[in-house]
Amino acid sequence: MKIYNYSLLTLLSLILLVACSHTKTGIDDDLSSRFEKGIAYFNNKQYKKSQQEFDYIVMNNPGSRLAVDAQYYLSESLFNSKKYIEASVAYENYIRYSNDIEKIEASRFRICECAIETSMDYQKDQQSTLNALDRLQEFIEDFPDSKWTTKAMGEIIKIRSKLALKLYETGRLYLKLEEYESARIYFQQVVDNYYDTPIADDAKIEIMFSYILNEARDSAESYFRLNNNNFTSEDKLKEAKLILQNTSNGKMTMNEYIRLYK
Repeated sequence: MKIYNYSLLTLLSLILLVACSHTKTGIDDDLSSRFEKGIAYFNNKQYKKSQQEFDYIVMNNPGSRLAVDAQYYLSESLFNSKKYIEASVAYENYIRYSNDIEKIEASRFRICECAIETSMDYQKDQQSTLNALDRLQEFIEDFPDSKWTTKAMGEIIKIRSKLALKLYETGRLYLKLEEYESARIYFQQVVDNYYDTPIADDAKIEIMFSYILNEARDSAESYFRLNNNNFTSEDKLKEAKLILQNTSNGKMTMNEYIRLYK
C-alpha cells in the first residue's frame, strides 16, 4: 500500500512538473511576443502602445533579463511621449537592475534631459533648475569622456545663465523700489557666482547705477576702477565708461534713467 501511494505521489509530481514547465514556456513565449510587439510599436513611434507592452512585461516577469530590457524601452517610450517625470523614475529603475554600461550611460543623460525639460523659467521657483544643474554636473563627473559631455556642458551654461538672470531681475526690481543696498546684493551675487555668464557685465553696470541713483557717485567710480579689468565684453566696458561720463555732474541724464527701466 505504501509503495502504491509512493508511486502515485511520484506520478502526480511529474504531472505537476510537466504542467508547470508548459505553463512557464507559455508565459515566456507570450512575454517574448509582447516584447517584439512593443519594439515594433516603438520603432513606429506609437509610444502609448509600446508603453503598454513593456509595462506588462515588467509587471509580470520582474527581475528577468527580458523585463530589464523592457524597462529601458518603457523609459524611452515615456520620454518620447514627453512624460518626463515618469520617464526619469523609469530610467532610475532601469539603472538599478541593469549591467549594460552603454545603456546606463544613455539613461543617466536622459535623466538630465528630463530634469531640464521639467525646470521652470527664470521668473519661477528654481529648485527644479538647480536639480537639473546637479544632474548634469554629476553626469560629467561620472562620464567625462561621454559623447554627451559637450552637450551637457552646453546645457550647464544655459542653466547658469537662467539662474543668473533670476538674480539680475530681482536686483532690478529692488532698484525700481529704490532699495539700493538690496539691489547691489543681488547684482553682486551674479558677479560672484555667475561671472562666466554674459549678464555678469550688466550686473556690474547696474551696481554702478545703484550707487549713482543713491547719490554715491564716488562709490560708483571706485567700483569701476576696481572692476574695469573684469569686464568680458569691450562693448559693456565702454558702456560703463560712458555712464560715468554722462553723469559726471552728479545727476543722471534722462536717457540713462530710462535705460534703467527698459
